[in-house]
Amino acid sequence: MTADVAPAIPTTRTPAPARRPLLNTRRLTDVLSHAYIWLCLIVFVLPFLALLGYSFTGPGGTRPAQNFAYVVSSFGDNLLWSLKISALTLVINVAVSLPAAYAIVRQSFPGKRLLFSVLTLPLYVPGAVIGISLVLTYNFTYHLTTSMWGLVLAMSLGTFPLMLTPLVVALKDLPIVFEEAAECLGATRWQTYRRIVLPLIGPGLSAGLLLCFIIVFNEYLVTLFVHPPGLTTAPLRVFNQIRTAGLSPTTAALAVTMQLISFAAVLLFFRLFGTRHLKGTYLL
Repeated sequence: MTADVAPAIPTTRTPAPARRPLLNTRRLTDVLSHAYIWLCLIVFVLPFLALLGYSFTGPGGTRPAQNFAYVVSSFGDNLLWSLKISALTLVINVAVSLPAAYAIVRQSFPGKRLLFSVLTLPLYVPGAVIGISLVLTYNFTYHLTTSMWGLVLAMSLGTFPLMLTPLVVALKDLPIVFEEAAECLGATRWQTYRRIVLPLIGPGLSAGLLLCFIIVFNEYLVTLFVHPPGLTTAPLRVFNQIRTAGLSPTTAALAVTMQLISFAAVLLFFRLFGTRHLKGTYLL
């Protein structure tokens, strides 16, 4: 009697799943991207941290707080002049830019692109060239070299495009149907602009205010050419101090104070409005 033999069943071994490499291409790209961002952050922030650290030093065991107390007592007038010049410049820029931006966006006329390019020309001209041009103009035409308003108008000339550009962006993002609806409901052109247009372009206006304030508050090159005698802004005071006496801890404390004021303005803007109106498409 022959025993039944079960047929052999072929067995197949399931191959083990391939182990993923610990560092694939995508992960390597992410690591390098984050490393690049941190490297840029360190490169840009390190000079400010070095200045901040130097402002807390002092000869002869001077306490760090005394450097900043000296800023308030000896450089307070310079900071006030910088804030005053900045405020007056912002007022002039707003008064000129609001109607100019509205006309550029809402009206159609020949040469609009060329006009906008000419109005933004100061953005592409070096500060030294603007300063020399203003010196010639003020000396031979307007005689404003001894007036505070000469410096204010010079700052307005250099920063006017920074106010105009965000307003143009904001107005292009605002559909005209809002204005048409308000006029259909009986609003006048002024009421429409004041109650509809101006609130809706508020973030663009605030972006222009921020950009102009940062530039004017920290500008020294144009100020060097056209400032009247007896008027020294904080950036110009820092420049004069470094040129004559080197970088002392008190001068470093003044520079840190200026940077903290600018940084506080930027943080306030980001807190209230974000970054939408500081970027955007090209305009016309």
